[in-house]
Amino acid sequence: MKNAHLRSVTGLLAAGMLFLFSPPAETRAAERPNVLVIVSDDAGYADFSMQGTKDFPTPHIDSIAANGARCANGYVSAPVCSPSRAGILTGRYQERFGHEQNIPPSYSEVNGLPLSEKTIADGMKGAGYRTIALGKWHLGYAPKFHPLARGFDDFYGFLQGQRSYFPLKRPGPLNRMLRDREPAPEKFAYTTDELAAQAAAYIRQNREHPFFMYLAFNAVHAPFQALDSDRAKVQGMTKERTTMCAMIRALDRGVGVVLDALDQQKLTDHTLVFFVNDNGGAHFPAYYNNRPLHGYKGSTWEGGIRVPFAVQWPGKIPAGQVFQPPVISLDIMPTALAVAGVTNAPGHPLDGVNLLPYLAGQNSTAPHAGLFWRYGKNYAARMGDWKLTCTDDSGVKLFNLATDIGETQDLSATQPAQLQALSTAYAQWNAGNVPAIKWESKGKNTEEASAAAATMTLAYQMDDDP
Repeated sequence: MKNAHLRSVTGLLAAGMLFLFSPPAETRAAERPNVLVIVSDDAGYADFSMQGTKDFPTPHIDSIAANGARCANGYVSAPVCSPSRAGILTGRYQERFGHEQNIPPSYSEVNGLPLSEKTIADGMKGAGYRTIALGKWHLGYAPKFHPLARGFDDFYGFLQGQRSYFPLKRPGPLNRMLRDREPAPEKFAYTTDELAAQAAAYIRQNREHPFFMYLAFNAVHAPFQALDSDRAKVQGMTKERTTMCAMIRALDRGVGVVLDALDQQKLTDHTLVFFVNDNGGAHFPAYYNNRPLHGYKGSTWEGGIRVPFAVQWPGKIPAGQVFQPPVISLDIMPTALAVAGVTNAPGHPLDGVNLLPYLAGQNSTAPHAGLFWRYGKNYAARMGDWKLTCTDDSGVKLFNLATDIGETQDLSATQPAQLQALSTAYAQWNAGNVPAIKWESKGKNTEEASAAAATMTLAYQMDDDP
């Protein structure tokens, strides 16, 4: 595998943005930057070597940070999969439109990313980009929620929240692999490698045309399945941790395949790349390493919402920097649209910001005055180094993350002014939200839903190995 993408690059953001709503058909991709968003699934905060793990190296994922910026205070907008993805793809807090909980793993005509929302793919497609989605969708199962109905030109992946890493013997309509809307043969060896290979193929196919690619690996979400060849290269750990490390090794290899494809097509310098995990590490401590954070996936503690987050654009984002101000996955959409020259985002106002001026050193202020989270009865707010967290079991607490990343020392009694400021800011933000949608637990009794239900296999197949 080539390692050209591991080289260090420097430079500053060129003055001005491209305004290319209606470019000539012959305009090459080299003149219109591509955007690649890579999302990993459920990994722990310290499950990549750029985050400090000593268990194994992840050189390809690390290279994104080395060739650009590692965002040390990177967040997602939700602590679980589906609402986090809703935030990434809309650039808006998902509480604005009620997409606050995971969509249940059963067919429904009403459960899905609300049709009132425009996606990053809608905006990029409107700017003349080829829009490609790969991997896990988890934003609705009915045809109207399908990626091809939400701004994407191409889709290769599956609709549900998880599936086996190996070919399924009895795939159902929600966990089978699809090519656009049609079932795809399950002849691959391992989904992580398959998604990477398919992403590389789409890159080759679109080398002469600007593309936006959303590559949502299901790695390293359960089921805990790894190739024996990857397990053999991970030594000295428990059985559980060996499996996870092998899965992460495959993920890193897959990211390398995709980055190599950019190199081979001479597109690396013309592609903005994001890498982000979709939420905090899942609550399986034997598998995931979420240290030094408190809490796991599903909580508004740092362990549920603070994630590995890296960005590269050679020659535009200075290489090797550690960017300290808090950023959030909602920033991906406005940043991508800025690259595409879109001055007015489609749909509702965005909550994210264009990160390019900040990462390029043109703007030295913090991108956000505050960040906010709501997940059921639990909520959190961060302003500067201060974070307020409210949970069912712990009540309201205040922490200074600059000195206490593990949220161990509650300062609410000694810092009442800070507590009041964050409480007021959260209340003002929450006033602009709507109640969480109560997803249907079952699909409507229509012919389409009945047919889907009749052919569905078990949603969460944990051990369907070949």
